[in-house]
Amino acid sequence: MIPNYRDKYDADAVFTPAEAVTEQGDGLPTVPAAVILGYQEELTRAVREQARAPIDFVRSQRLFPICETVGYVPVHEWGIGAPVTATVTENLIAAGAEAVAILGGCACLQPGVSADVAILPTEAIRDEGVSYHYVPGETPVTPTERLVESLTDQLASAGFDTRQAPTWTTSAMYRETRPEVEQYRDDGVVSLGMESAAMWAVCQYRGADAASVQEIGDYLAPDEWVPEANSDRGLAAMLDPTIRALAEHVSTS
Repeated sequence: MIPNYRDKYDADAVFTPAEAVTEQGDGLPTVPAAVILGYQEELTRAVREQARAPIDFVRSQRLFPICETVGYVPVHEWGIGAPVTATVTENLIAAGAEAVAILGGCACLQPGVSADVAILPTEAIRDEGVSYHYVPGETPVTPTERLVESLTDQLASAGFDTRQAPTWTTSAMYRETRPEVEQYRDDGVVSLGMESAAMWAVCQYRGADAASVQEIGDYLAPDEWVPEANSDRGLAAMLDPTIRALAEHVSTS
């Protein structure tokens, strides 16, 4: 069972993200109310074309201000997966972020779903370790419904077909076994990623809003892995609808 020490949820941590953020300068830096987390270089290139110069918000982590209320953090510059995503999310919330959204790739477990569909996960199979240190295993970890709906509407207005469905979060890339892939496919789970459950759990614990937008990068089936989804539209096309949804969300919160 994770965590090993079960009575930790109401206990104080040894050090806090606010302390980590403030250690590099005078007080907390100002970050936008909403932040997009990115994991692919192609998305970061698209952000650089419209964002202002980046600001450092903790140690080597930097944020690109896109507009007054929305910023972007290239998480891939420090790593991938649940632990680094949770740490970045903690730092952003400590610095003032009210909503955090992942915009990244995923594997699709449903071969009938088109590669051009934008996936909006609504619940997570928690198969990593980070989320259990924030939210007990018997408590669901979910995104913010109103933000998911706003993202769905904006992506649909931009011409994307959308799909709301469960996602599977795991940190064990090379232990995604045939029986479990088959089981989750049959259960209607659409996507597989490494970060959503952890990020949502941090936001749930800290009282921030959260959501994920996923582009299908490959297909994962019990008997075959299809490494290229061949989408006609990439993450860069999902960027502006995501920005609009986040800006609208924080302006009406």
